[in-house]
Amino acid sequence: MVFAKLSTLAAALLLSLSTVASAADFSWDGSWKGTAGTGRVTVITIAKGKVVSWVSNGQTAKIAAASVGKGGVSITHAEGAKVVMTPRPDGTVQYRWSGKGATSSAIMKKI
Repeated sequence: MVFAKLSTLAAALLLSLSTVASAADFSWDGSWKGTAGTGRVTVITIAKGKVVSWVSNGQTAKIAAASVGKGGVSITHAEGAKVVMTPRPDGTVQYRWSGKGATSSAIMKKI
């Protein structure tokens, strides 16, 4: 029984270490596209560690502030809406938008 618990613990540790290693190797550079449950299509382009464009349903969004780090991307729209993007183990990105009392999310893929 003790061996089974140790084996389970060791497996969990290896899984978390592989997730950390993949996050460390993650590259944000490129264009990320996703469709929210509302049908809104969003494309965010990142180059050399900077958000260079945010397009939603074909309209360019005005960016007030943005930051890019290994663990995620944060964007603030000029009108106050916020976007948070976080990497997923499969190489896609979880996109979460919030603003004016509403929220939206999508899985984004590099295009």
